[in-house]
Amino acid sequence: MPIDVKHVEQALDQAKEVIAEMVRRGMLEDAMRFALDNLKTALSPLVRSLAELRESVADLRRSLEIERAQRRDEIRGLRGEVAHLSFRFTLERICAEHGLSFEPLPPEPYRVYGLIEGERIVALVKIARTGSEHDVEQLVEGARIYEREEGRRPGALVLYVYARRPSEELIRLCEEHGIIVDSSPKRIARKLIEMDKLG
Repeated sequence: MPIDVKHVEQALDQAKEVIAEMVRRGMLEDAMRFALDNLKTALSPLVRSLAELRESVADLRRSLEIERAQRRDEIRGLRGEVAHLSFRFTLERICAEHGLSFEPLPPEPYRVYGLIEGERIVALVKIARTGSEHDVEQLVEGARIYEREEGRRPGALVLYVYARRPSEELIRLCEEHGIIVDSSPKRIARKLIEMDKLG
C-alpha cells in the first residue's frame, strides 16, 4: 500500500496544533495521549509498507536462491557432459590407434554409450564418472538388449570410469559380472586388443 506522504504531513501538522492548544490549557496527559495516538496512526502505513517490503525482499531472496541453485546444477551438468564427451573421444581415438572402431549407441534401448568392435570381438562400453552398482546393472542389461536387438552376444563389457581409479568394491562387482573396469582408455584398449587376437 503506497504511503500518501502529504496526507501524513497534514495530519501531523493538525495534531501539532491540537497538542499545543492542549498544553496551553494544562491538559498535559491528554496532550501526550493524543500525540502518541496520532503518531501511531500516522506511522502505521509506514510500518505496513516496511513489513510488505521486507516480505517482498524475502520472496526475492528465496527466488534468487532457487535460481542460483538451478544455474549451479545446470553448469555442473554441462561440465559433466563436456567431461564425458572428452573422455569418450579419448577412448575412441585410442581404440582407433589400435585397430578397434568405436560406434556410439543410442541410450535407448541399449543403456550403454557405445560399441567397440575389432575383427573378432564386440564390446559394449558404459562411461561413468566414478562408477556404481547402477552402471554395472545398466551394462549387464544393455548386453541382454543388444543380443536381443542385434542377434549377437557381446564378447566383452567395459565400464570406463574417468574421474578416479575404480574402488575395490566396484572392481569386485565388475569381476562378478565379467566386466572390464578401468580408468585408463589405454589399458582398456590393450585388453580388448588381446581379446580380439584370441577371438
